[in-house]
Amino acid sequence: MRKTKTIVLLVILVLFVGQATAATGVGENFIPKFLGSTFSSASQSQQDEIATNMQKLELLYRLVARDFLFDIDHNAVYESMAKGLFSGLDDKYSAYILSKDAADFSEDTSGTYGGIGAYISKHYLEYRDFSKPETYMVSITSVFPGSPAEKAGLRSGDLISHIDGEPVDSMEAQEASRALKGKSDTEVILTILRGQSTFDVTVVRKIVTVPTVSADILEGDIGYLRITQFTNSTAQQVHKELLTFLEEDVKAIILDLRDNPGGIVDSTLSVADMFLSGDTIVHVRGKNADHDQTLKANKGSLVPSTMPLVTLVNKGSASASEILAGALQDNKRSPLIGSQTFGKGLIQIVSPFGDGYYTLTTSQYKTPSGAEIHTVGIPVDIEVDDVYIADDEMEAYLEFTNSGVVEEFVAEHPGFSFENVQLFLDSVVGEDPPFGKEVYRLLVRREYLNAIPYEERPIADVEFDPVLKEAIEYLNRSF
Repeated sequence: MRKTKTIVLLVILVLFVGQATAATGVGENFIPKFLGSTFSSASQSQQDEIATNMQKLELLYRLVARDFLFDIDHNAVYESMAKGLFSGLDDKYSAYILSKDAADFSEDTSGTYGGIGAYISKHYLEYRDFSKPETYMVSITSVFPGSPAEKAGLRSGDLISHIDGEPVDSMEAQEASRALKGKSDTEVILTILRGQSTFDVTVVRKIVTVPTVSADILEGDIGYLRITQFTNSTAQQVHKELLTFLEEDVKAIILDLRDNPGGIVDSTLSVADMFLSGDTIVHVRGKNADHDQTLKANKGSLVPSTMPLVTLVNKGSASASEILAGALQDNKRSPLIGSQTFGKGLIQIVSPFGDGYYTLTTSQYKTPSGAEIHTVGIPVDIEVDDVYIADDEMEAYLEFTNSGVVEEFVAEHPGFSFENVQLFLDSVVGEDPPFGKEVYRLLVRREYLNAIPYEERPIADVEFDPVLKEAIEYLNRSF
């Protein structure tokens, strides 16, 4: 009798395990039974943790595939698992980029894409006013020189109402940008509103290089060079502008790295090489000490070492731009003016994988002096704060900027002048405004700039840029 009871209990236990497996999956303690002898405790101890986890994941995946009621998109499952792998690293700089986002990611890092060659802007959907086309149409803010957009006759200030016949009213800016992009030599038909005229323009997309560098020669023969990001094409753009400076015999150079989030490290090293000669640029430290490197500039530099140089940075200067700023500061090639940098001292590799991409933190860097800047940033030599809005003031700031007060004032007082700026401060802002008066000066100045063609706007706006103004005064004192 006891023997019979034992058999019955075993059968019930097996049935229970089978039901639990079908309904809710398998506990880890049951995995060896499902995988067979290859997953015995003896062999398990010999396998590395990655192999163990992959076997468990495969089992889970197969159980899901066996029992899930609906069809499974296995590609979507794979990409979700890949994203989960990187999420588990708990590193905000390491990630798997899905295939649907891979094209945009490649454009961001390479600085090239198939498109019309123009900067665009669009209001957030919640701020649409259908009595004002500029609030719901796509605005062309600038046209790249020699681009398909320029060849098609498009201008800054043109409004796009339709892309290939589809209205843009409900598109976010990113969605509109994607609609304008496409393979080289394909056509896109744009419906343009210019003044009171509406017409269609056919633009043939081409491979476009995004400008990441802008330059001008300021009063006093000072070259101004701004780098907004480091892409694969940035070093070439910088080289071209520096040659122009040298041909124009500038007396000094201002390098503006404010709000530059970084980018391709190799591009940064190439730019550093144009200012430094034989000096250490950066120390790179990896997981294995035998892979550590100290990277130095080549002997000789494009810009003579006797050329005065200052570099502008702020809390938006990060990563690769901090490598350049740190190298120039530590080698006493350039003082830093502005505010302390962001503090991202980690380096990622970027690699295609399958139909997507992945970025992975593989090393950290230190400045030539050995300073660790991650989460700390690089202190400046001369501190001058940018005009900015505090987080707790942002709601009130957005309410003011979306009220239309600035636009109405500029419409009633066309043509920029310092007298009009002062009139705005006196008649509109008043004596006790919620923000500093510098904020209001910038807002009205920008609205006046928006009223003129993009190509005619100043690249450097000295009187409304306290950091740049200090840099010029510093250079003038050193001459």
